[in-house]
Amino acid sequence: MANAAVIAVALSLANAAAAAAQSAPLEATGLAGSVAFSNEVEGALVRALETLKDGGIKPALKELDAALAKNPNFRLGHLMRGDLLMAKSGAALALTGTPPSNDKTPKPETIASIANLRHEAQVRLHRYYDAPAADALPTAVLQMAPGQEHALLIDSLRSRIYVFRNDNGRPLRVADFYTTIGKLGTEKAREGDQKTPLGVYRVTSKVAKEKLTDFYGPGAFPINFPNDMDKRLGRTGSGIWIHGTPPDTYSRPPLASDGCVVLTNEDFQQLGKYVDPGTTPVVIAPSVEWQSPADWSAVRGVFNGYLMEWKRDWESLNMDAYLAHYSRAFAADGKNIADWASNKRRINAGKSFVKVEIQNLSVFEYSTAINQPPLMMVTFDQDYKSSNNATRMKKLQYWQREDGRWKIVFEGAAS
Repeated sequence: MANAAVIAVALSLANAAAAAAQSAPLEATGLAGSVAFSNEVEGALVRALETLKDGGIKPALKELDAALAKNPNFRLGHLMRGDLLMAKSGAALALTGTPPSNDKTPKPETIASIANLRHEAQVRLHRYYDAPAADALPTAVLQMAPGQEHALLIDSLRSRIYVFRNDNGRPLRVADFYTTIGKLGTEKAREGDQKTPLGVYRVTSKVAKEKLTDFYGPGAFPINFPNDMDKRLGRTGSGIWIHGTPPDTYSRPPLASDGCVVLTNEDFQQLGKYVDPGTTPVVIAPSVEWQSPADWSAVRGVFNGYLMEWKRDWESLNMDAYLAHYSRAFAADGKNIADWASNKRRINAGKSFVKVEIQNLSVFEYSTAINQPPLMMVTFDQDYKSSNNATRMKKLQYWQREDGRWKIVFEGAAS
């Protein structure tokens, strides 16, 4: 069996998840056997951890050596390997935070670097030791429009980007990757604040490697920050991209960019298979809430009920019922709710019928801040006909919870 120092390395690497695994083997989590690893580097970390817990330091080193042979710039792998070689001698262990036994105090930059690597180990392994159920669905993605073949969902807290395929409007999870976000976390508010924005965006284009410096790796996918909501909230900045790493860097720590979303070059190239510039939505959330299929369907059903009721009340020409769907904080076209409602009443007073068709519906949770309940961002193609008018438009709405109901806080033409 491994000595206490080696066990300490194993438990440190998995953080709280490994502490649970100490009393419950990996089989109990449902991840044993043919685990679907995102890539071989993470596969090597998990397999090394599992063999360590059983005292297999040589097999653990073999796993790490194989990963490092393919990815010699993987700093976390080198640090873990060094800890394993030193563990039996009782030397200081970087990943466990064990203080050195001599009088040599590490430099502050060394301490910070090791802390970053420890954080990377924790979030990478959290993916496997506390993974959502295979059929779990995120409330952040409630409805994908037919033209959205895939959607990207970034869990900022756990440094993970999930890829979903559009399965008749439902999100079907097909891949996920470790990712880096801003040095100072999320909630980007202004240019240069080294934060990653929260919200719902879309990939606008692909920038080829040939047009970039080596810093960005094999390419980049810009997103449309600041979007309409960001501008409404007074947020500034630009140049938020999803991109890779320099050739001499395998991965960056979880909090290390100036606001961009950064993947390893291998993972970036894999991600590129799912991205369609101009249409692929990118949801950046403080964290991801996973639900069983039944509970997820219930959440979607409740919200869709409010949306369809709004449509029916508009068509009914009952203006009191229709306007009850709008928040007290509603604002659009430079008008507050009172002015906007007055204008709507005047317009609809002369109509004998209204008919509204909704197509290509998408519904995503939109987080504006870590400690605030998310909005619902809704887009759809609206075909409007009345006794004296007919228009077609791409509509954008934001809904928020108010008085126990979903109500519209903003609507207008989608850009």
